[in-house]
Amino acid sequence: MRGSVRAALVCALSLLSSVPVTAQTPNPAMNAPDQLAWQFFIQVNTSAGGSNALFETWASDTDTFNPAPQFPTTAAPLALHPPVVPGQGRLALQRGGRLLPAVPPGPGVLEESRRNKESFDFIVQNNLFRISGLRAAFGKTLSFPVAAMEVKANWQLVTDIPAFTNGRVALADVPKLYHVNTGADGKQYAFVSMHIISKAVPNWTWATFEHKFNPGRCDIIGCKDLFGALTSVVQPNRTPNQGYPDCAKTPALQAMISAANWDPAFANYCLKGSQTDFTDASGLDIRVGNSVTENGFVDQSSCMTCHGRAAFDRSGNATSQAGFDDNGAPLGPIQANWYWNFNSQPPIFEGMSGLTQIGTSADFVWSIPFCAIDDTQNPIPPSNCSGK
Repeated sequence: MRGSVRAALVCALSLLSSVPVTAQTPNPAMNAPDQLAWQFFIQVNTSAGGSNALFETWASDTDTFNPAPQFPTTAAPLALHPPVVPGQGRLALQRGGRLLPAVPPGPGVLEESRRNKESFDFIVQNNLFRISGLRAAFGKTLSFPVAAMEVKANWQLVTDIPAFTNGRVALADVPKLYHVNTGADGKQYAFVSMHIISKAVPNWTWATFEHKFNPGRCDIIGCKDLFGALTSVVQPNRTPNQGYPDCAKTPALQAMISAANWDPAFANYCLKGSQTDFTDASGLDIRVGNSVTENGFVDQSSCMTCHGRAAFDRSGNATSQAGFDDNGAPLGPIQANWYWNFNSQPPIFEGMSGLTQIGTSADFVWSIPFCAIDDTQNPIPPSNCSGK
């Protein structure tokens, strides 16, 4: 199954190797990001046997960040935990005096992060799963392989879906409309949203998907899908959590879905947006945020910028808390002062005098500085991400 994701990536990028490198060389990751996002969504959700999608057989943070990392050989029940980022984000926004939505994520909203074998192997083979490895890697350039992919998925108790959707979905219809699987607690959970990142380009590709019945799906920043949605741009409602019309699919996407080997319920999900750069051509900061995953700070959410702060210092510790600086999530380009001390005013450039490195990029992967086990202690304490 892992090969199917690699095959999709190779297919999507095949034009890059089949023609001379010129200004006209097509790059689907940059020039058709919404189409590539749908290709990845179909591939990571390809059936892997039983009720499992392919991504549900990938390595969790617990599989990766422990003294003896092992990529799973069989699918295990969902190991879910409360959303990490909204908790940190809401606290940071509160400290900064920001006004928050009245309703935080419900008690049934849970989360997991998973990575494919290529991403797992890069972390393990470079000793990035432990503090001693981060200390040794300080000052080096880390770059995951092109085939690396990671996902963050949000789930909600099946029994909570009717209330969550404001009555638009009856309890009996949840298994028909949602991908459903079993948690480690033996309860049934419905899949409500997903982030997908791929190393198809140096700064990764970024895309976020939501179930069509998520009540806040296009709230605040709207929805945009230039490939798969008949209505490519959906403006946000003036009143939040009112729901949106179905994201009716284009013929091109319908053809891809018809050929997919997956749970048919996955056809009920919508691309909320994708991101290929920090700013647009006019210099405006680009925002992409999921109404579930980024609940509480969708208005100031950029996948690329937030993950661009994933870094560790000489001691192997994270240099910031998920990109929050007590005033909300960051937007716009990566800032030099996140990684360097310098004794002059901008512009800051490579090789200038007075630069002192204070952080090493984890190549946009937050789990490296957040989850690395502290193998400098004896006995080694559990990872901060243990059980996730």
